[in-house]
Amino acid sequence: MGEKATLTNIEEIMAERIFEIDKIAKFDPNEPQKNYFYETDKTVGAIWCLEPGQEVYTHSHSNVDDMWVCIEGEGIYFPDLENEIPIKQGMVLLAKPNQIHGMRNTGNGRFMFVGFAAGKLPMDITKY
Repeated sequence: MGEKATLTNIEEIMAERIFEIDKIAKFDPNEPQKNYFYETDKTVGAIWCLEPGQEVYTHSHSNVDDMWVCIEGEGIYFPDLENEIPIKQGMVLLAKPNQIHGMRNTGNGRFMFVGFAAGKLPMDITKY
């Protein structure tokens, strides 16, 4: 086996690879917040924070898969321009390239989900 990690190495590992949601998440009463916490040449991660009634507009990306992991609250997922799917904490949503997606907080409390995009970065965006 290799050498044991030093305190300095552990601190570097933690700073680069371990993220605490409560330190990243920021809410704004006026608009939804997308809080980026990492980015590489292949993936990007962000925590979306929505107050009641706020929404992430319907959009698509031609060059990435976009996955959303619901971690708090409830809302409506827009898988296209005509349908709505109720979603809640514990659900994982996937939008492949060119698939429309969006979200609205329909609950009485805060709604939070972690978004991961993987593919050819930077990702493009088409709003609907």
